[in-house]
Amino acid sequence: METIIRKYFKHGVYNLKAFENVPNNSVYSFESGGEEYIFKLFRSKYWPENDKLQFVNQTLQQHGIPCAELIVFTRDDPAYPDGYLIERKLDGITADKVTFTQEEEAAFYRKLAGIVSAFHSIPVKGFGYLGDGLGGGEESMGAFFDGEFDERVESLEEKGVYTADELRNMKDILMNTFRRFDDLPPVLCHGDLSTKNVMVQDSGALVLIDWDDAMGYNWMADISRFTFWMKMTCGEPEYHLFREAFLEGYHGARKDEFDVFEKAYHIYNALDNLVYAMDVGDEKVAAFTNEYLKQFV
Repeated sequence: METIIRKYFKHGVYNLKAFENVPNNSVYSFESGGEEYIFKLFRSKYWPENDKLQFVNQTLQQHGIPCAELIVFTRDDPAYPDGYLIERKLDGITADKVTFTQEEEAAFYRKLAGIVSAFHSIPVKGFGYLGDGLGGGEESMGAFFDGEFDERVESLEEKGVYTADELRNMKDILMNTFRRFDDLPPVLCHGDLSTKNVMVQDSGALVLIDWDDAMGYNWMADISRFTFWMKMTCGEPEYHLFREAFLEGYHGARKDEFDVFEKAYHIYNALDNLVYAMDVGDEKVAAFTNEYLKQFV
């Protein structure tokens, strides 16, 4: 691994350390020439899609949105066919490790909303995956999710968690809602908004990191996933406080109708999290999502 990194750094590689408790990929930090960097080894040759991270990094920079500078992303190295990236390490710590007062945390969400609004103003060519940096391939959210939904929840039917009719009913709620919001255009979405993916820099500035799950969706889908994460991780009073603080600071079309979209999209979020929880044996998330979905079956 160190030999691979040295190809890009003439000053040598020092203090190579692994990050602990990182799901899906292997992540390390190292130093070279007095600067700190991140080295990430991917565990799938299909995710993130080829050229997506280069596209996202370049697009964010073009729009003046702070991000970690991407040094290299490649799947051309026979030693690591699933690919790796190297990027400059940002100063600061992730927001999930910051001790906030309740008032400070509400202010954090308002501030974060402004940044999310900024990259949600960046149009992409269509809905769906951002492979090759083309910006999604479908003309509507419904067209993308028509097949995506079935593929994602197939295992739940196979394992007898839900019947085909129950899943079809949940899908109908989602697809009918998408049709109501067809006028919302596809924009650059982070795909995994949570405090673990927000860097609070020494200056107090916030920077979004880990764009592996970036997609072309409408803005409501990205925020709905974020609020479902809040629902799973915050107590009830904090959930409502922080959700409202974020929406206060956010600027988006038809924001007054967000509740309608959010309720439907949380069905998909719950099913998606349930599939993941069952795969990795996370009983807590499985129990939460199953309980949430009871109202729709």
